[in-house]
Amino acid sequence: MFSTSKPKLILFLLILFLGCSKTSDNQNYSIDCPAANRTGAICNDGTKSTATGTGACSTHGGVKYWICK
Repeated sequence: MFSTSKPKLILFLLILFLGCSKTSDNQNYSIDCPAANRTGAICNDGTKSTATGTGACSTHGGVKYWICK
């Protein structure tokens, strides 16, 4: 019953994993990035922001990580 669908499931999961895995984007994520080096932020609710200063992610639960140069 599962002999033909199991390989398909494995292939599907492999493609899903490879498609969702993070590629190299030359960005560093830090909780203590200096303001001059910030290019954005990842908010506590998972949204990405281009804000780099005070108030970044203020409506999204605050900054989880800064995106640095």
